[in-house]
Amino acid sequence: MTTRPGLRERKKAKTRRLLRQEALRLFVEQGYDHTTVEQICDAADVSPSTFFRYFPAKEDVVLMDDPGPGAEGPDSVPGPAGPPADDPVRATLHDLLARRVGPDPDTTLARLGLAARVRPLRARMWQHQEAQVEHTAALLARRAGREAHAYEVRMCAAVLVAVTTETLMYWAERNGEPDLTALFARALDHLGGLRL
Repeated sequence: MTTRPGLRERKKAKTRRLLRQEALRLFVEQGYDHTTVEQICDAADVSPSTFFRYFPAKEDVVLMDDPGPGAEGPDSVPGPAGPPADDPVRATLHDLLARRVGPDPDTTLARLGLAARVRPLRARMWQHQEAQVEHTAALLARRAGREAHAYEVRMCAAVLVAVTTETLMYWAERNGEPDLTALFARALDHLGGLRL
């Protein structure tokens, strides 16, 4: 049984969602380059210092995934039932997609569609990859009973992060088509030979 987040966590999540919602609205209305952090803050009725507590840079309001208890759970992925627990590679890809899509696929689609069109966002997205590989390697290592810094673990982690990013970008560039469930299944099939 999962416990409900406390009031403080719920307020933080609400502020984070509001900042993202207003930023995406302004980016659509004015364009990414013509929208300032100050305009986003005015629309959300918060200060710039509040914005930067949630997002280190303007790009991150689009690119950073929401933290939270359900963000990495297998039940939140819009795909087939979770893979067998004895397949750490497939289980980890399943979790990565669940975390990246989160509970709101429509907002994720809007964010990734914007990232596909705006060069600074795409560049910032690649900067995030290293941290994602480290997180993924730790998750894989735990599942496989291996060292996180072992070559095979790092290599698998890098492949999984790249596959996750490319799958989501492909989906976003085609405005949510084909169905993410189908793309997810194709990605798993193509990774059939990747083992730890």
